Amino acid sequence: MIPEEWKNFEKFKVNEILTEIGSFRSIKAPIPIQYVIESYVADVNFVTKMDYPFPEGVSALTTKDMDIGWLIIINGREIIERQRFSAAHELGHLVLFKNQPSKVFCSDDNGWNEKLCDRFAGDILMPDALIHELYKSNPSPYIEDVAKLFRVSKPVAEIQLKRLGVPFQRKEQAF
Repeated sequence: MIPEEWKNFEKFKVNEILTEIGSFRSIKAPIPIQYVIESYVADVNFVTKMDYPFPEGVSALTTKDMDIGWLIIINGREIIERQRFSAAHELGHLVLFKNQPSKVFCSDDNGWNEKLCDRFAGDILMPDALIHELYKSNPSPYIEDVAKLFRVSKPVAEIQLKRLGVPFQRKEQAF
């Protein structure tokens, strides 16, 4: 279970980042996560490496190079929605937990800090304001369309919509 004060801090950081980035360009879906990362954290380089030897079940890693600074390396073999989520998750590690070791692998660890970074990733890729804007024009969208609009997986879209308490439909259930 994520401590409440960390949930509040996470939401504060998401809003801070989106406000700062939003001052440079109007924010629309899908959120340009690479731009967000490179704009918000000055010493981060975003890399999609096809040949990096990722351990089984690892989608991304964050590492610090003495010359370059922080690197977020994404497993380029995964689908784009997973790559985007992994990048946002890694950004969460950098902004929520300042005292990172020099290399951080993210996998199926179920600790609350990993869950918090997952929450951060969902919140930054699907900001509340953009979800509310979507619902002004379509009060009960299909989850598949929401996921496609935000370029996230259906499970991520569903988690975000449920957290906000907004309704959605599934195409496979439609008649």
